[in-house]
Amino acid sequence: MDDPEKKQRKSGVVYVQTVPPLFTVSKMREVLSEYGEIGRVYLAAEKQRLKSGKRRKRYIEGWVEFKSKREAKNTVDLLNGKQVGGKRRSSAYDTLWSLKYLSGFKWVHLTEQLAYERQVEEQRMRAEISQAKRQAEHFAEQVEKGSKIRRLEEKVLKKGGLWERYQHQIQQRQVLKEAKKSKSKQVNQSDKFLHMISTRSRRMKTNKSIVTIAQ
Repeated sequence: MDDPEKKQRKSGVVYVQTVPPLFTVSKMREVLSEYGEIGRVYLAAEKQRLKSGKRRKRYIEGWVEFKSKREAKNTVDLLNGKQVGGKRRSSAYDTLWSLKYLSGFKWVHLTEQLAYERQVEEQRMRAEISQAKRQAEHFAEQVEKGSKIRRLEEKVLKKGGLWERYQHQIQQRQVLKEAKKSKSKQVNQSDKFLHMISTRSRRMKTNKSIVTIAQ
């Protein structure tokens, strides 16, 4: 029976810094299996904030487990910085491999790292949701508080028979406000008219002085 720990000790992990365009897990396995026996493959997908229709998933980095450390190192030596190649029409044809052998790194380290990152992301999401809920509850409380105050004011005023007077005062304030605006506008127009007359008068005096001197 094979010892899992022994297998893990013999294995080697290669980090794919840039995943060639349109490469998937199966495509990566297919290409790299030519250089050694492949164990597990994990490709990290690009985070898509806006989902518009059915978009093809794009991978930005990856990890490939080789059953043998030697094969993992040899693969990096052979491919790193070299052209991906394949079919000429392929979008990955001119892409260069960017690979790195992770010395002492095992697949269990990757799973632990991914689990930790997932936990951090979940905590961040929970914190954002909790904050949004608190803001919504605060807003609802303020709206409810304002409604209660208005209802209480109306109740008190109606009880004292002052509700109609209160409404009348509001209307009067509005009328006075509009009248004040109108008066201010008229004063401005009057000031402009007086300024125009004053300017014209000064010009006429100046012209008379010039005529007198000329005589």
